[in-house]
Amino acid sequence: MGRYQTTQIFQLREIGLGLTFIGGFIDAYTFVQRGGALAAGQTGNLIFLSVDVAQRDLPGALTKLATVLAFMLGVMAVRVWEYRLRPRSHYWRLLSLVAELVVCGVVGALPANVPNYLITPPLALVMAMQTTAFGTIAGHGYNNVFSTGNLKKATSALAAYGMSSDPDQLMISRVYFELVGAFAGGAMVSALLQTLWGTRTIWVAMGVIGLVGGYYIWLLFRRSRATRSS
Repeated sequence: MGRYQTTQIFQLREIGLGLTFIGGFIDAYTFVQRGGALAAGQTGNLIFLSVDVAQRDLPGALTKLATVLAFMLGVMAVRVWEYRLRPRSHYWRLLSLVAELVVCGVVGALPANVPNYLITPPLALVMAMQTTAFGTIAGHGYNNVFSTGNLKKATSALAAYGMSSDPDQLMISRVYFELVGAFAGGAMVSALLQTLWGTRTIWVAMGVIGLVGGYYIWLLFRRSRATRSS
């Protein structure tokens, strides 16, 4: 069976791994280039915000607070799109990737002296859109912009397999460990490339987003054409 014949194309493993690579890449980018903030890791940002407030670091606190609020706004935006567009189009999830492409393109073009509170929140917004629009892989819930939950599920399924020898649990564990690896790989590649290209490194994420989005569009198109011809 062709990949385009899958009922839920957005759940394909290769799409989830590609998006998770992007999540790690962008989080590492903002952490290194933009004052230690995380575009997607809001647990970390809340801790950093609390520390900044305690240390009376107003610019740092403002960046973290704006980032958390932007992430919340991104989640809400996708839910609105889903409610309004999902009944009429299979392509509604692509809005999140288009927004991500635009934001990454603009951020990469801005000079390094642009304040962090103008850079990290827009990236948090599109990271929230990505993870909300694409929240399932191979029938299982996951997160493609941070890894704590994925690591927990991978370890839990591995423990269940050790006690029951259930092959399904081993498969689930493998999927989640692959996600953890993709996130770490994205962060590592980002950190290495930043030593060469600095703030322009975010344009590499644009390329990966384009590949993942293009693949998703191609599969949707193939399925639509196959459905019409049958």
